[in-house]
Amino acid sequence: MHLDEDNVQFCLQEFIDSKYGRLMFGCHSMPESHGITGEIELLRIDGPQVIFSLGGKFWHRRETVLGLSAMWLNARIPEIVEVAVEDPDDLLDFRDVIDEDTGELLYVEDKRSPDFNGDRETMEYQGVDPDIRGPFPLGDMVGGFRPDGPMINPA
Repeated sequence: MHLDEDNVQFCLQEFIDSKYGRLMFGCHSMPESHGITGEIELLRIDGPQVIFSLGGKFWHRRETVLGLSAMWLNARIPEIVEVAVEDPDDLLDFRDVIDEDTGELLYVEDKRSPDFNGDRETMEYQGVDPDIRGPFPLGDMVGGFRPDGPMINPA
């Protein structure tokens, strides 16, 4: 595919609707039922660079969501040199909320979805990257190397 807005939108939707995307984005019923509201939106194409915004709450780290999206798009549209977000804060999983009058830190907002079953916290405690497995170790959603598993395969 050549690099244009329609093809990027098509490939992005392909990723969102893939088995992996169905565990990651809030537009699908299973993630939504657990407080996952994350979304990715194409903002623009600037030469060989594709710019997105990330919104909502993801179970995965936001940089993982962008990285997996980039892998999918690069596999489908090799002309893409870089996939980025317009606002670097889109990649932060936490946000400092500052009092406008005093400049004092009021609290730190967690931009991740709830750890509904405790798996993310347990895996982090054990030194395991939770993004490798994801939030739903159910049935055919487990084991990327099994036939029809969720391993990214955009071809």
